[in-house]
Amino acid sequence: MINESSLSTVFLINSESQLQNKAIARKMNRAYSLVFTIAALMFTGCQSTGVIPMDQDSYMIGKKDGSPGIGVSLSNKAEVYREANTFCQTKGLEVMTLHVTTTPSMPAQLGSTELQFKCVPSGGTARPFIKDPDKIIEIRNR
Repeated sequence: MINESSLSTVFLINSESQLQNKAIARKMNRAYSLVFTIAALMFTGCQSTGVIPMDQDSYMIGKKDGSPGIGVSLSNKAEVYREANTFCQTKGLEVMTLHVTTTPSMPAQLGSTELQFKCVPSGGTARPFIKDPDKIIEIRNR
């Protein structure tokens, strides 16, 4: 025969095991969420915009760097130039860099590379890359 005190003991044991199961389930959900978030960042972090037409005959490619670490990823920059070269070669032309911007990665921030370029006929002469000035000083005479 089951008395009232043994029923309450069984109920308490069941309640405690249910609470423990819920706590374990919460921890596992957090772990799965963390793994999913990291995986999503790794897969989306290294996507390229592809070649985007800009003005008349100039183009742009942007690419986030999915590699972990701090600093500039040279492989990311190389991949952007490879993509630009492939695009221009399909037209029988070569890449001429108009502007390149490289943002280094930092903790909680992915690095990126943006290349603005033109496709020009082969055999051109190389010219030095001219960087845009950081400051422009305007002098006004009255």
